[in-house]
Amino acid sequence: CTGCTLAPGFIDLQVNGGGDVLFGVEPSVEALGRIVAAHARFGTTRFLPTLITGPRDTMAAACDAVRAAQAMPSSGVLGLHFEGPFLNPAKRGVHDAGSMRSPDAADFALMTTAGLGTALVTLAPEQVAPGFIARLAAAGVRVAAGHTDATPAVLRRALAEGLSLFTHLYNAMGQMRAREPGVVGMALADTAAWCSIIADGHHVHDAALAVAWRAKTEGKLLLVSDAMPPVGGVSPRFVLDGRPIEVRDGRCVTADGVLAGSAIGLSDAVRHCVRQVGVPLAEALRMASTYVAEFLGRDDIGRIAPGARADLVALDAALDVAATWRDGVLVHDAAAP
Repeated sequence: CTGCTLAPGFIDLQVNGGGDVLFGVEPSVEALGRIVAAHARFGTTRFLPTLITGPRDTMAAACDAVRAAQAMPSSGVLGLHFEGPFLNPAKRGVHDAGSMRSPDAADFALMTTAGLGTALVTLAPEQVAPGFIARLAAAGVRVAAGHTDATPAVLRRALAEGLSLFTHLYNAMGQMRAREPGVVGMALADTAAWCSIIADGHHVHDAALAVAWRAKTEGKLLLVSDAMPPVGGVSPRFVLDGRPIEVRDGRCVTADGVLAGSAIGLSDAVRHCVRQVGVPLAEALRMASTYVAEFLGRDDIGRIAPGARADLVALDAALDVAATWRDGVLVHDAAAP
C-alpha cells in the first residue's frame, strides 16, 4: 500500500452486471460470481445485484440465485435490488413498458422472501396503492422511488410510509421547476431520505451533480454505478430485452441513443467526483462506502475500524484501484500478471 490511499471497500446498490454478464439474463450463482470478480477491479467489495423490469419467473430465479449466494461465505452479495416492474411507463427509460404492472400478493411474497439479505425495491409511488410501501417497509424491505413522476403529495405519503431512497437522482423522474418541485426537488429538499446518483459525466451534468452534492444533507448522497456487462468485461456490446446495446463514447446506449445503464465501476465514480466536481477525496470515498453502509443499517462494513469486516480498497495517486480485499482476502491485485 506504499503511496496509496487505503479506504473502506466500496458498496454498490445498483449493479445490473459486469464481466460480460447481465444478471437479468443469467440470474444464477455462477453469474453472480463473475460479476463480483469484475467489480472487485473497481474497488467494490459488496453490492446489490439489480434486476430491472421483467417477468415474475425471472424475479423468482434471481431470488433463488441470491439466496444461494447468501449461503456462501464472503460472496460479496448483500441482497437483491428489484428495479421495477412497478414503475411509471412515462418514465421508463430503457425498461420494457410492456412488462410494467401493479404489484400483487405473489410479487409481495417474492420481495419479502426469507434468506435474501437486504431487499431493495425501486418503484413509482404513484403506481402502487396507498399502504403498499408501508407493508414492504414493515417486512424489512427498503423502498426507493425511481422511474416516477409522482406529485409532492404522493411523495409525502410515500415518505411517511417508509420510502427512504431516491434511485439515480435526476434520471427518469420529474424535474424541478419553480412552482413544481417535481421528484428531484422533493428528493433534494427532504433531509431524511437518501439519494443515489450516477457520476459518470453522462447520466448527470457535472454542474447538476455539484448542486446535488451541495444541496443534499451531508451523508445522504450515495454513489452507484448502474453498471452493465461491459464493466470489467471484454465486449462493448450486449443484449437487453432483445435490443442491442453498445458502449459508444463511454455511454451504454441503444441504437437510437437511449442510455441503458453505465459503463463505470464505483472507483470511476469516485474519481469523477473528485476531478470533475471538486468533491474532497475523503467525502467521495464516504459516498461510495460509509454512507451506503449507513443506508443499509450496517456498521460492520463501509468503515475501517476494530470489529468491522476487512473490506478494503487501495487507490494509487491517479485514483486507480491498486488492490481490493474482501474479508481480509486479496480479491484484486492490479500488479498481478
